[in-house]
Amino acid sequence: MGFVLLVFLAWLVLVLFTTMNKKLTFIENTFVYLSAMVININYTWIVYEELNMADISQQILNNSAFLIHRSITLPITLAITLNLVRTGDSLASKFIIMTVSVAFLVSAVMIAGYFGIVDYKEWNIGYEIIYLLLLHLVVQFLLKYFGQLKTRGVNEA
Repeated sequence: MGFVLLVFLAWLVLVLFTTMNKKLTFIENTFVYLSAMVININYTWIVYEELNMADISQQILNNSAFLIHRSITLPITLAITLNLVRTGDSLASKFIIMTVSVAFLVSAVMIAGYFGIVDYKEWNIGYEIIYLLLLHLVVQFLLKYFGQLKTRGVNEA
């Protein structure tokens, strides 16, 4: 059941991303997706494999669900969030968009925990919330830096 729910969430974010009016360019969306995925893969490798703070299920479907969440749902959700943040008028609306995004991702993590896809030993949902907030901020900063590099490259040419 956990596999089905996490695949449904991945499918849902993919449909939302493909049908939404995007404010970021194709290259910026690709940059956001790849940077979020690289950071998240390294985070999961450190927390799950090196520090042994959580276990990933070794059953094929559950492990596939974890990989789908890690490699599709989370980066695409960040891309959707950053597209929506660009449309936000005020700082409060941007904060609300980011909070809804973190709540969505935390609910996916809670589904994974409930169905035994991920078993936290020395890690809890509070740490996950902090990580997701920091991930949103870091990717937002990287996107801003990427935009400055793009502008600087055009001005120097």
